[in-house]
Amino acid sequence: MKSLIIYASKYGSTKEVANWMAERIGNNTHIHDAKEMPDPSDYDLIIIGSGIYSHHVLKELNDFVEKYREQLAGKKTVVFGVAIDTTGVFVRGKVHGGWEYLLPLINKLPEPPIHAGLLGGEINPNKLDEKDTEGLKKFYKMLYGKETDIPFKTVMDKKAVWSFTEKILDKVGGNFIV
Repeated sequence: MKSLIIYASKYGSTKEVANWMAERIGNNTHIHDAKEMPDPSDYDLIIIGSGIYSHHVLKELNDFVEKYREQLAGKKTVVFGVAIDTTGVFVRGKVHGGWEYLLPLINKLPEPPIHAGLLGGEINPNKLDEKDTEGLKKFYKMLYGKETDIPFKTVMDKKAVWSFTEKILDKVGGNFIV
């Protein structure tokens, strides 16, 4: 089985998660940034993932799925998102975070993925662009009711990524070409 990992990463966390997945899968695994728009036709397993920003996956991953929707039909697909909050929160009568942001991408696929999930990411205020800095300040103000500094926070966990990847391998039977 040939596998392809497509990722969309703004600050590098999702790229790192994709590399950890490829390391665990090994063998004939190819990794590409979604901006490269690689054709998935020759692959049996396609793993697609994005960092979550401003309540959405990144545009280039949506573009990839839209461009190759036909080629993804009949393929084993996996979807993952990378975020600080992997469970979601309920604030002021509305759910924020978690699966809410991943489901629109899942629903764009021609068939349900064989596996999907959210994995821990990172916020590094020193890397954020102005738009993301302002967005996070607004989000924290909504959560806490006051202005709050953006702290460095990481919940990236290689063991959790490998555990997620093990579930994929179990579902495909681990039949990868060496």
